[in-house]
Amino acid sequence: MTDSTYAKPQSLWRVPGAAGPPVRPGEPFRPFRIVTGTEQDWEGVAEDELVLVCPWLAGLDPATGLWLAALPIHDCNAFIDGDWVLNAPAQLRERCYVGVFALDRLRSGPQIFAPLRDRGVTRLINLPSVSFFDGATAQTFGRLSFTLESEIAFLAQARSLGFGTALCARAEAEPAPGRMAQFDFVLRHRGPGHPLVIEDG
Repeated sequence: MTDSTYAKPQSLWRVPGAAGPPVRPGEPFRPFRIVTGTEQDWEGVAEDELVLVCPWLAGLDPATGLWLAALPIHDCNAFIDGDWVLNAPAQLRERCYVGVFALDRLRSGPQIFAPLRDRGVTRLINLPSVSFFDGATAQTFGRLSFTLESEIAFLAQARSLGFGTALCARAEAEPAPGRMAQFDFVLRHRGPGHPLVIEDG
């Protein structure tokens, strides 16, 4: 695992593998960065660094956009309908996971998966995630079937179609081991204002 630091002025979360303690004792560090997918985002990527590509972060406040994006304030997956393509260098593509809103009510699974595959995407993560919210907000989302389990089901569908998958979930979330086996890693968090960490699968 590794915890997050925020790098300004770029719209980039860069998380070095040596920063801070892991969420769970004994877990390894894993460096990663969260980027929008512009050409400059591929510069200086370390050999073991994961890249979470989130085109929907473009234009959002870099300090809060990641956490607010799961709210119905904009269409996170609109980039799928545009001319966006994954332009990462070939040597990085196996470490690039594209963030999609798994509970999209505007698009079916096939309307998400097929265009992404056509644009060079082979790995997905449920980012942003409804797991960012707790308390009354989470209860309201739950009544609408906006739950982590629904996100996991979406990722299972992606996995069945040949995509690599990673899960974004709260630090305390413990899905059944059989469900967890499908993920290459888990991006753990404790909600807004707390570090993000990567737990290798």
